[in-house]
Amino acid sequence: MYELNHSLVAKLSKSSVGGFKLLKEACLLPHLRAELGEIIPRELAKCVVNIDGEECVLLVYEAIRGWVSTQRGMRLTTSTHEVCHMLAQLMEKIHSISPPNECSEMVPVHDTPRKWAEALRSEVFRLIDMAGSALPSRLRNTILERVAEYAKRLQSLGFTPKLIHGDIDPRNLLVDDTGCLVGLIDWGEAAVGDPAIDYAGLFYVEEHIGKHVLEIQREEYPQYLSPRVGFHRDLAPLYWVAYGASSGNHNLTEAGLRLLRESFPS
Repeated sequence: MYELNHSLVAKLSKSSVGGFKLLKEACLLPHLRAELGEIIPRELAKCVVNIDGEECVLLVYEAIRGWVSTQRGMRLTTSTHEVCHMLAQLMEKIHSISPPNECSEMVPVHDTPRKWAEALRSEVFRLIDMAGSALPSRLRNTILERVAEYAKRLQSLGFTPKLIHGDIDPRNLLVDDTGCLVGLIDWGEAAVGDPAIDYAGLFYVEEHIGKHVLEIQREEYPQYLSPRVGFHRDLAPLYWVAYGASSGNHNLTEAGLRLLRESFPS
């Protein structure tokens, strides 16, 4: 991702999978902006370019003036109570949107516990493969056992399939100088699935914010939503290990391993 003159953002795919995600994001952005307003970037251009004999997708959109929430935090002059209500309302709005017909072939649909479990297992295997030797074998086996158990429990936990962002993360939430949310970016992981995964991401913005949003949201009774949120919250650091190992970011890898050992004791 490249920022141009603080006014444009250009994203260039590095793989065919990345290119597909950018095309999905480009397809969704106009519809999402119409539904959610200016917190969604305005898409300006997309094209397929040939670089060294490989086809790459280029997506350009207007930059949203704000700070990544890890840089400024989501408090400052905006109260925690206001922030939590704002986030709860945003989650409900996202999950009430139907993907437009023109994007239907790009947005994966995991609309049963079985399909969601299959997608989850596939993603875990992908992350474990990325992590390689950085993920100790005992911890890897414990995670796989927990995922298998959770997949079985999903039949009883159930969920109502909804459009999800799929990558709620402090890096994807932009705030202004007061701590107010002004942007939600990176929709490449959007799918129809379990909304619990979006609520789980809020715990990594700040844990007390995640807890409070879970308490005040009106989509589901917390006693039904919480077990699913807890699972995805515990699993999230596997992404840190995978992407830290693949990019050589030792600090990110170690931070992820520390949290995984706490959540998946062996």
